[in-house]
Amino acid sequence: MASIQYRKYVQKSFFRYTLSIILFLCILVFSFLTLNIRWLTQVESQRNSTKIAEVLQQEVLNYKEGLSDLASHSLIINVLKTPDIEQITGANRLLYDFSIARSIRGVFALVDLNGNIICSNLYKGNRTIFLDSYLYQGLVPEMLEEPEKTFLVPSRLNYSYHQTGDLLLGRTVQDGDTVLGFLFFDLLDEEIYQAVNAYNVDDVILTDQFNNLIFSIGRQSQDSMGKYPFGNQVKKNQTAIIELNGKQYLIIRNVLEHNELNLYTLVTINFQRSLFRYAILFLVIVGLLMLIMLRPLTMLITHKNLHAIEELRRSVVEMGKGNMEYSLRPHVFEEFQELHDTFRSMVLQREDLQRRNSELLERKRVMEIKQLEERINPHFVFNVLETLRYQVLIDAAVASEMIMAFANIMRYNIYYGDTIVPLKTDIEYVKDYLLLQKMRYNRRLTYSIDIPEALMDCRIPKLILQPIVENSLKHGMKNVDSIHVRISASIENEHLKLRVEDNGTGIKPKRLEELIGDLEKEDAYKAHIGMYNSHRVVRLLYGPPYGLHIESTYGKGTWVTIILPVNRGEDHA
Repeated sequence: MASIQYRKYVQKSFFRYTLSIILFLCILVFSFLTLNIRWLTQVESQRNSTKIAEVLQQEVLNYKEGLSDLASHSLIINVLKTPDIEQITGANRLLYDFSIARSIRGVFALVDLNGNIICSNLYKGNRTIFLDSYLYQGLVPEMLEEPEKTFLVPSRLNYSYHQTGDLLLGRTVQDGDTVLGFLFFDLLDEEIYQAVNAYNVDDVILTDQFNNLIFSIGRQSQDSMGKYPFGNQVKKNQTAIIELNGKQYLIIRNVLEHNELNLYTLVTINFQRSLFRYAILFLVIVGLLMLIMLRPLTMLITHKNLHAIEELRRSVVEMGKGNMEYSLRPHVFEEFQELHDTFRSMVLQREDLQRRNSELLERKRVMEIKQLEERINPHFVFNVLETLRYQVLIDAAVASEMIMAFANIMRYNIYYGDTIVPLKTDIEYVKDYLLLQKMRYNRRLTYSIDIPEALMDCRIPKLILQPIVENSLKHGMKNVDSIHVRISASIENEHLKLRVEDNGTGIKPKRLEELIGDLEKEDAYKAHIGMYNSHRVVRLLYGPPYGLHIESTYGKGTWVTIILPVNRGEDHA
């Protein structure tokens, strides 16, 4: 039941999260398309419109400043006074150089008060068109009324030979207060087209302040009166959307040169709107398809994922039954295989730890019970009491010391407290044991304990030394008159080494080899069970390379070294 509920939970979660992602992507695409039309297109168009306005504004300003300078130039004034060939050539060169230095070039005409063209780069026929035009005829009287003003008017004169002008700038030439003539520059239509065509716009319209058309790329925006019909629909420096010839345009208006000129830029938004409509249709279709596919896809992915989890669950169940050889089926995800292997390793380690702990407890119990049994053995007690009987008569102080030692041994043996004790504690126990044995064997036994005080706080397994000393007395005193037992301790190579040496009988080489081999066996309950138990306890507590190391020379003695890790920590059970 739990597996089915979890399956449904996974399916619903996957469905919800996937649906959320689909909706988020749809909203993101919709927002992008809206942003593209309402912001990116508008911002880009506004940027291009501003650049075009800056170019035209700068050129008009340059022409106005140039007209002012040229109208007061001595060469221009002199040629109007005395138009000889040399002066006409110089003035013509001056005006021509000024024109070609501009980004938007124009044609020029220097006219005297009698209507004669003194200097001009207009072709002969075009000069006649200019002088006969209503533009010239109507502009001259105004210029005479305001001789200090630079006039800016639409020209749209249809010159021949590609000299069509769009924007005429004119100024009177004066010598003091006397008007000598008129200087005109007409900006060429082709030049204006080249200047604005570099920017990504569909149409550029330039009008005067009364919306009279000056220039248009498309040539399709002029009404019957020569005005731009959409000029009044757009406010200054604002944008709007208009429909022209069946297409929708984003129109932007910029005002130039002190409100004398209006610049309109048009960018079609038909493509963006069509793209928006098709994109929305595409999103709807794709969204429906994904919704149709989402449920079977959810079922498929859920089944595959839960199959791997089911395999892992089955492996755990099998291991719980003791089948540690069970392995996952092929094509299971690496992560699940890793979990399976890790769990299996943990189970095996736990079982091994339990086995080692059980064995350690058993060894400790056997060792301590055996020590207790030997201490309370009637023969041992008889020997101690018999010795005490004589010592009480001979030396009461020594007898009292023996009684205290015997009591300490009994107390230490029956105290089932910590497994790990300070070296000092175990040495005190060994001293009491040797004291009693000394009373028993008298001159046959001598002993010494050579342990630095700095090592007395090191922690060692309880009752680890006494079985070794006992073996020295039990087996080393055979066939010898006396024996000396020396106990020492040192730290070598980060290991604590406890050594018990005796000069007793020693061990025959063959028997020594058997004894060393028995230490690594798990069922060596033989004559040297004391040493075996000590070695086994150390090995179970700390593992290799710790334990007992036995050396012996038959007839000279035996050396037993207990190798332990250096442990100066707190006592622990």
